[in-house]
Amino acid sequence: MRERLFGLANRGKSSFTCPICRYAGPFRDLSGPTGRRLHARCTRCGALERHRLQMLVLQSLFGGRDTGSLRMLHFAPEKHFRPIFMKMFGGYETADLCARGVDHRVDLQRLPFPGASYDVVYASHVLEHVPDDAAAIREIRRVLAPGGLAILPVPIVNPVTVDYPEPNARESMHVRAPGPDYFDRYRPHFSRVDLYRSGDFPERYQLYAYEDRTGFPSARSPLLLPTAGSRHEDIVPVCLA
Repeated sequence: MRERLFGLANRGKSSFTCPICRYAGPFRDLSGPTGRRLHARCTRCGALERHRLQMLVLQSLFGGRDTGSLRMLHFAPEKHFRPIFMKMFGGYETADLCARGVDHRVDLQRLPFPGASYDVVYASHVLEHVPDDAAAIREIRRVLAPGGLAILPVPIVNPVTVDYPEPNARESMHVRAPGPDYFDRYRPHFSRVDLYRSGDFPERYQLYAYEDRTGFPSARSPLLLPTAGSRHEDIVPVCLA
């Protein structure tokens, strides 16, 4: 019955393809602090715009490669990627500061691992929660083996990065609002930082956030700045050791 109602409500809506589960059809809209966010969630697996973009980046980086000998450290492991990474990488470990069910309960600012322990470090939408992100970036680089990759996306929600004086409980305890300039913080630590953008991949995957951000600042987000437009790109940085 739920799927029938969804089909009726979405009759005539644009269809897209999820690169994670291969569903094809309308994506679900979401409601949030900016109002309705269009075409956001995959109907089958629940993946959001950022997950779909990250999956396409992963396919670009590792498609056709033998990754069985690579070691991955995955922070704040997403349900969409955990089983994929377990099959993809010969050594796969998970980590988080507070979550249960991970291999390592660790602070990203002070990692207990030896240097050059991992070939891939994956931390999506993590650094906006870390007070001393400079220390966390240094630690990620330290545990990354020569030639390794760190994939470190953050939510691009501001025209420029703003660091908060304290965590904002109404923004999931974010300590900053990243802008496109945030990735400049990675460049001193890595030999190269490549940026993959929503527009680098076909439109059929729907990799943009369709939402109205012109109403900022707000009581919920007093340090966010207004952003023009109704379609906002996402960015995935890939940092080479």
